[in-house]
Amino acid sequence: MVRFFRWLRVAAAALFFAVTFAAFLGCFAAARAMRIEFAPALLQCVASFTCGALAVLLAVALPTWLFGRFYCAALCPLGIWQDAVGWLSRRQGRPEPDRPRIRYFIFGFSLSALIGWTLPFMTLDPYSNSGRIVAGGFTLGAILPFAVITLLAVWKKRLYCTTFCPVGTLLGLLSARGLFKLRFTDKCVKCGACVKSCPAGCIDPAAGTLDNERCVRCLNCLAACRFDGVEFTARRKQVETPPDRSRRQFLIDCTTVFGGVIMGTVFTHAATIPLLVKKVTQEPGTGLILPPGAGNEARFALKCTACQLCTANCPAGIIVPAPGGYGPVHLDLSRGACRYDCDKCSAVCPTGALVPLGLEKKRRTRIARAKFDAGHCIVCQELKKCGKCAAACPAGAITLRGRLGVPRLDADKCIGCGACQATCPAAPQKAMTVHPVWAQTAIEKPSPTVEV
Repeated sequence: MVRFFRWLRVAAAALFFAVTFAAFLGCFAAARAMRIEFAPALLQCVASFTCGALAVLLAVALPTWLFGRFYCAALCPLGIWQDAVGWLSRRQGRPEPDRPRIRYFIFGFSLSALIGWTLPFMTLDPYSNSGRIVAGGFTLGAILPFAVITLLAVWKKRLYCTTFCPVGTLLGLLSARGLFKLRFTDKCVKCGACVKSCPAGCIDPAAGTLDNERCVRCLNCLAACRFDGVEFTARRKQVETPPDRSRRQFLIDCTTVFGGVIMGTVFTHAATIPLLVKKVTQEPGTGLILPPGAGNEARFALKCTACQLCTANCPAGIIVPAPGGYGPVHLDLSRGACRYDCDKCSAVCPTGALVPLGLEKKRRTRIARAKFDAGHCIVCQELKKCGKCAAACPAGAITLRGRLGVPRLDADKCIGCGACQATCPAAPQKAMTVHPVWAQTAIEKPSPTVEV
């Protein structure tokens, strides 16, 4: 029965890994299914609370308290990758020392994401790193985490999960105080078979310790033991041994987490102030054009984890990553226009950095502003009929005047989608150009749709 559940876990992990790849390669249905990820749901609850995100948190947290870190074994894409690398490397497991101070400090530092700045969390979050690795291309943000995590997996298997991952630390705290735990029985002969199969290095039969906080519930130890020396039982079925940590150690752990939170807060304010100053001092028309639902550049820079899910699922291919792969994404309207009938980017954003707008609201959200330069328009300069910008504008913001059809731009109706710029035939300088705005706003009245 144990082997059956172990292979069931392996099959579930393989299926979820395939879904993850599909999502980050542009499969919209798979991207919507990725909402079950724990870390993005946690960030979304903070950035733009939804009942769906709260449901995901509870759906992961409650079973973790009951049964342990099953999420790390079957649902975390980087955890699955580490298992695959560890299996291919054929390295046997061995007891690893617990590193609670490192783990708790990193966890506290990552909590700064909950007060505004996602960079520390983005650097270590398994979900965001998975997206950059799959969809980030040959950028530093893709190559660096892939190389580091793979080398760690070859060296120490799940060292990343047990020491550096903030999600693993949080779920480990729930697992250590959970209902069902792995324990040694009187039948254990200390043969070490469980140790060799353990990717987390959390088993030490010689010392009689099995650390349920670091255990990722792969079930390898149960399958490897031939003497029923390890069991998975409820806490109420036997008397609990006294906790290994003293009150002093508990206070040290709490102080370590608090120190990480303070350090993260300091870095958060250091990152926020330049963004706010830039917002106040920058000239109109400068900055970045952001995807619909971003709000403004300062907010988006503090919320986006650069997971690249919107980049992979943009049908127009105009959402591009930041240089190097780290940092918020933005729109490159030189590649095309933001489609009027599409709201996929805000629909798939798992963290709330892009607030879900819905198609109707997205159609009335100004993400940029177009400008018309008659000095480059072929109608004004060459006296040729054109009208392509007016035909392409889905918001009805461009009308044609006179016999030749000189474009007239109504700035109050323009949503900055870039359709006029994409279709303008003027060269080398476009007559219609699109420029950033300080903040995305909703136009007052819905604009009529022009059939293209």
